[in-house]
Amino acid sequence: MDPGLDRSYRALNDYFDRIFVLTLPRATDRHPAIERSLGGLRYELVYGQDKLELDLADLEARGVYDDRAARRAHRYGRSITLGHIACVLSHARIWRRMLDEGHERVLVFEDDAEPIPEAIGLAPAVLEQLPPSFELVYLGYKGREVVTARRRLDQAAYVALGALGLIRWSAREAMNLLPRPYSENLRRAGRHDHTHAYALSRSAARKLLASQQPVVLNVDTGIGRLVLRGELEAYVSEPKLFRQRGDTSYILEGPPTAQR
Repeated sequence: MDPGLDRSYRALNDYFDRIFVLTLPRATDRHPAIERSLGGLRYELVYGQDKLELDLADLEARGVYDDRAARRAHRYGRSITLGHIACVLSHARIWRRMLDEGHERVLVFEDDAEPIPEAIGLAPAVLEQLPPSFELVYLGYKGREVVTARRRLDQAAYVALGALGLIRWSAREAMNLLPRPYSENLRRAGRHDHTHAYALSRSAARKLLASQQPVVLNVDTGIGRLVLRGELEAYVSEPKLFRQRGDTSYILEGPPTAQR
């Protein structure tokens, strides 16, 4: 193993109570790559909820998913796909287990996460800069990596529209859309996509579980909503430490070979 990667993985092992890798029993194409990418971390595989085992009508009847509330919560008034409901339920298994087992800090990977070679060596610095009060930190993410002048102009427009009630974001939520400086290798999180590599505290696990009972938003959108509302003390690493491999999707609708 590369010495820099080994040092970073040892720092992650030491900092977190547990490291979980979320996968599916049928995602056998991904399992060998997990060990290649994350070998050296003391991780445990957690098998998530497969969308092929779910029925939408049953989920609604049992109150697991509320389509009307989902449409109200979504920025464009859309329902959630069955694949994304399964993804929320999968992450919720880890959040619930974290609380049940009494862990304080947990690192979560999805099974397509891999380190970014030129960035992973900064993991010890990222951990050293995390404040004890952190609730969530993205070590991998997509969207709003760079704050440009155009994005600031868009944000200003959203703030104005939110103040007038013309969009689903409030003015306060719009103010939190973009990441903000914090330290050399951390920024206060804005609204980011993807959950292939993130860490959370017990308080975050409680808030995330409460916010998705019933399920009303995709997992990354649900986290983002709490961040925008100022209800989570959340950060993003700078730079990103992990990325996603370009595999097929088991979340998106369609035949299993085309799912993430």
